[in-house]
Amino acid sequence: MNEPAAQAADLRSAIDREVELVMSAVNLVASGAAPSATVGGLRLVDAVLEIVSARAGVAGVTLEPLWGPDEVVTDVRIRRESAQPAHA
Repeated sequence: MNEPAAQAADLRSAIDREVELVMSAVNLVASGAAPSATVGGLRLVDAVLEIVSARAGVAGVTLEPLWGPDEVVTDVRIRRESAQPAHA
């Protein structure tokens, strides 16, 4: 496999792992087992949110990116749509 193809495969694999983490949290919250969850340390959050947002909406949960000061690593808070934010 050539270098660009290997890099693309590595990137796809990393996105898939982060999507799986966020979807697990979405499923946890949507099931009612937890009122909210946070997935921390995501590096590919833009791609993850693009993939997961529609599925999260159908499941009745919202996704809130929590950008860190360096904006390199991001956490995502997942909560049921009916839940009110703590700071509201």
